[in-house]
Amino acid sequence: MQKRDRFADESLRHGGRGDWQHQTFCASCTESSQGAPAVVRCLDCLGSPLVCESCICSAHRLTPFHRIQRWNGQYFERCSLSELGLCIQLGHDNLSCPNPRPTTSTMTIIDTSGVHSLRVRFCDCGRAQTAPTYIQVLRVRWWPATLQRPRTAVTFRTCELFHALNVQGKVNAYDFWHGLARVTDGSGLTHVKDHYKDFIRIMRCFRNVRMAKRGGRGHDPQGIAATGIGELVVECPACPHPGRNMPNDWKDAPDSEQWKHATVVAVDANFKLKLKDRGFEDVELAPGWSYFVENTAYAEHVAKYIDQEEMKHCGSSFAAVDHANMPSHKRFCVNGVGAAICARHCFYRKSGVGDLQKGERYCNMDYVLLSSLARSAPEYKRIVISYDIACQFSVNFARRMMEYPEGIRINLNGVVVIFLVPKFHLLAHGLKCQSDFNFNFTEGSARTCGEGIESGWAETNGVALSTREMSTGARREVLDDLFGSINWRKTVSLGKQLARALREAVTMLDKQTKVFESSYQNIPEHIRQQWVAKVEAWDADSTKPNPYEDNTVGTLHCSDVYCASSPICTIVTSLFDIRLELAQQEAAEVGRGNVSLHQMSASVFLSIGLELEDAQYVDTRALRVKAKHDDGKTPAGKAALQVKRNALQHRIKSWRAVQQLYMPAVAPLMALAASSAATSSAATASSLGGRAENEALWLPSSVPRRLWSEGLANGLIQKNIRLRIAQAEDALHNLRRQLRVRAGMIHYKKVFVDSPGQVANTRARESIARFRDRIDKYAAQYRSAYAALLALDPDGTWRHHLLELKAADVVGPRDQDEDADGKRLPGEGRRELPWIWRTISHLPKDIPGAAADMSEEEVYESLRFDWLRARARVRRWDEEVQLLLLEMPRSVEFLLWKAAWWALRADLRPDVDEDIRDGLHAYAARQVATYRGLAVSFHALWSKVLSIHHLSTVWPLSTALSHSVSPDTVPERAAVWSDHPAPRLSAVVIPANVDHSDSESEASESENEEHALSDGDYVDVFG
Repeated sequence: MQKRDRFADESLRHGGRGDWQHQTFCASCTESSQGAPAVVRCLDCLGSPLVCESCICSAHRLTPFHRIQRWNGQYFERCSLSELGLCIQLGHDNLSCPNPRPTTSTMTIIDTSGVHSLRVRFCDCGRAQTAPTYIQVLRVRWWPATLQRPRTAVTFRTCELFHALNVQGKVNAYDFWHGLARVTDGSGLTHVKDHYKDFIRIMRCFRNVRMAKRGGRGHDPQGIAATGIGELVVECPACPHPGRNMPNDWKDAPDSEQWKHATVVAVDANFKLKLKDRGFEDVELAPGWSYFVENTAYAEHVAKYIDQEEMKHCGSSFAAVDHANMPSHKRFCVNGVGAAICARHCFYRKSGVGDLQKGERYCNMDYVLLSSLARSAPEYKRIVISYDIACQFSVNFARRMMEYPEGIRINLNGVVVIFLVPKFHLLAHGLKCQSDFNFNFTEGSARTCGEGIESGWAETNGVALSTREMSTGARREVLDDLFGSINWRKTVSLGKQLARALREAVTMLDKQTKVFESSYQNIPEHIRQQWVAKVEAWDADSTKPNPYEDNTVGTLHCSDVYCASSPICTIVTSLFDIRLELAQQEAAEVGRGNVSLHQMSASVFLSIGLELEDAQYVDTRALRVKAKHDDGKTPAGKAALQVKRNALQHRIKSWRAVQQLYMPAVAPLMALAASSAATSSAATASSLGGRAENEALWLPSSVPRRLWSEGLANGLIQKNIRLRIAQAEDALHNLRRQLRVRAGMIHYKKVFVDSPGQVANTRARESIARFRDRIDKYAAQYRSAYAALLALDPDGTWRHHLLELKAADVVGPRDQDEDADGKRLPGEGRRELPWIWRTISHLPKDIPGAAADMSEEEVYESLRFDWLRARARVRRWDEEVQLLLLEMPRSVEFLLWKAAWWALRADLRPDVDEDIRDGLHAYAARQVATYRGLAVSFHALWSKVLSIHHLSTVWPLSTALSHSVSPDTVPERAAVWSDHPAPRLSAVVIPANVDHSDSESEASESENEEHALSDGDYVDVFG
């Protein structure tokens, strides 16, 4: 801010002549002894010196699109090089022509610096026979708007800039063109002719040719017109591609290993990518060549199902697609698109996008999915399909497929087809769907979430407003180009993506394995085997009972003795049981002549002390709440509060009389505390004194250990330990029960209450809030008992099942619950079940109708769902590690195959002119270098990650990574995949001395050295 005036001055200085104001004549001119008048300057040249008209034309023969200004005696005004006499010779790469055309032509050239009028002279010598005018324009990197007599063109760099801004920033052609017009002249005094339509036609052709060139069609002797269906797509390197990056015998792998070669597809619809029905007649430049299906066959198929209803609901009580079923409007001929992507890496699939005429109908989504599967590979062994309404979509899928054209059918004989619901959408379904269509419960699904297609829609929605105004063909071509751009960016970033995924997978596998192995040790092995057998039976036959089904979620009521929602609530030693047992022991002692110190026995005295402790907490909370409201400020309210305090104080004083007998050490402690309080500040004394809820009770756990032998009655500590353990177990039992009931109420509210009405929602929220108070009460009670036990018996056996209760532990057992602060809990794969749901105390002996009549399996049944979920978490992370160790070499092998594919295309057109052939070789060499460079960089990055985590995998041919790629260096896949299968990891044990930081800069210096690869077809790289 202090220097902005100086910045403004310097900006204004550029409007004048600067240091050249006293330079009258051109210093570099040789036309006369004094030189020609210096009146023009170039804004784009460094320093903008003032020169004469002749010199500026000579200096800009190779840069005709610089902006020129002329000094009119008062200020600089815009002028063009054409006005100053510059003329560009075409046809000879800026060399002179032996026979130029006698007349010149004025062309409008659209460049990044603005719209320019330029005089050109075409070539008229013998070369013009093979290079007509539009070719001569193309050879100076201008794209002509017409072919016969081109008068308008766009520079290649302008096309490239707009293309990059369009796919990255979603800048539309209208705004881009008008931005260039404003750069040309923003004053409004000069009329810039509207070339917007010329620009969009040129950009459409530019996109088409560029996509064909990048797809290798320019190297094919048959030309671009012979492009096949889906031939211009950017494919996912990490996905399995038979014949490219998979072993030749992959189909012979056992069924238990086929998940490693599975094709995982995510399907979804986007209703923002609409198209207005404007009656345009259009020619499609790339019909079905990339991501959109071939429209002619697609339209013929859809026309047979005009009256087909869209998919309304899933089989649950939820409307899973309530926002998807958008009513069609007559002004739109397309209401959205349906797409299929690679679910693991989120690449749009070949021939996997189709227009939707009316919502998500089977005829549309089936065709898109089948077209994608049929075009990508000839046969499959395992297909996983992710769809937000897979529960409905999977019904009669095979029967529906037989109604479709034969070209897009797939052979399902011997093929395992699995339908799943994406993880985020799954919670919108009912409990049945959440068990049957869950990625987390499906063997071989690894850590795939199925939601990646939503991130793609978030990017494509940026062009929704511009594409809805286009013609049908132009819209598909723009979207095809955008899908390709997204895929290429994912290809370039695949190295970091898989490296990051492997680091997380190894860390989470180690973490979840330790939690799983340490948390359920008290479950007998034969019980675990029974549960695993049920899971394996369901995996083999989905019609068998699903062991992951949890029937306890949603239970709303519990009795005092037996919690109907879970048998685990009965697996506690009740405080009443311990009181009864202690009373029986004291009665036996009286029978043996051991008379109690008071008619109130020691156990009763301790029990009353615990009751007073609970009353202090409850009354303190209630009194504080009342004091904050009006009823605690009025005379009547103050009187009621004092009455409650008096009643509690009377109970404490009555109990104190007995305490003097059983705990004589308390008297000096109380006197010492009273003297300390007397010396404290008056404010503190007035705030605490006289309030029963703040009075110290001096239970045995508060008495110093040195006073126990002489200051406490015999056996009092042991009895208090037993009562405290029972109190902790009771509090834990009640806490779990309240959490379950609260989870059930939240579930009930989501299903039956949530609505626009406020009354029912408010009442439901208030009921749930009341349970929050009860949860806090039992959590405080447990923490009090735990603190007392630490003081009384810090090394007792109780510590095996009673742990410290943290705020993160006070959550429900299900993934739809929130933590104590109302924040969303981590996802299923990253979640650790709190210890309160994994512990089992001693079994009760005298609870009629509950645990006494339960079998061993029924006792542990409450832990089945949580144990199986924890086991599934470990297995999914284990599968993720294994799959990533396959995807890494699979990606490198695909990239090397692609490099070799480009090397083969370099000489496919030997009959073309020499200059064209040289360009074909150069472009192919550049593509070879690009794909080979990606392969080498990915290999180097992933090798570091593998070394850090002490993992290994099998890489493709070493010579392909260290030398130039040729067709002879294409790796033989059969040897590597059959002789060196990826290891099966049940767990990854990471040494403590290994640094697991995400930053690769922290790796040792040896990890930065280039890995030396031995000769041979394949090499097993460890680190």
